[in-house]
Amino acid sequence: MRHINVTIDDEILREFRDVIYRKKGLRRGDFQKSLEEAMLEYVLKYAKSEKTKELAKRVKKEKS
Repeated sequence: MRHINVTIDDEILREFRDVIYRKKGLRRGDFQKSLEEAMLEYVLKYAKSEKTKELAKRVKKEKS
């Protein structure tokens, strides 16, 4: 597992957190899980390699 440090527009972050709150609530770890889910969806949509897409599908299945 890795830690990342990023700068995100305040409005986008606020909206993302609001969506997470409405979808899942405010339990510990919800933000991390939602961010991982969003990243997996992005990889599934835009990855060029089928191997990468298969990896993302496998990880997504394991997490659900």
